[in-house]
Amino acid sequence: MNELDMNISNNNNLNILDLPNEILLIIFNKLNKVDVLYSLVDITQRFDQLVLDSFYIRNLNMTSLTMKSFYDRIYSIDNQVLERIYKNILPRIYHQINELFVEQYSMERVLHTINYPQLYSLTLMDFSEEVLFNHLTSKLI
Repeated sequence: MNELDMNISNNNNLNILDLPNEILLIIFNKLNKVDVLYSLVDITQRFDQLVLDSFYIRNLNMTSLTMKSFYDRIYSIDNQVLERIYKNILPRIYHQINELFVEQYSMERVLHTINYPQLYSLTLMDFSEEVLFNHLTSKLI
């Protein structure tokens, strides 16, 4: 095998870690942030630096639109994913979150886990009026 063949062969073994940070961020921005956090935090120091960066996580959508349907239904995050997020990741990023989107099934764990000192926008999605009313009135009593 000559040198040119070896270089071509080596280029076929590209790894995601070979991509520059700018390209990785473009890819990450196309994905659901919860999925990115769940999948990439604590994998490498470089991934941690990218996905835990305040510019990336300042707007955190804790809803999961897993299927775009005729009704645009919002589906809950898987319990295993949600547990890892609220136990291991939110304590590391809570002070950087400016906007937070939650749905009724994740609200309790996400909002009662920690305070968000930089939070200026909270969006409640896919709530029935009864559930929201009951939850809010129970906290006032």
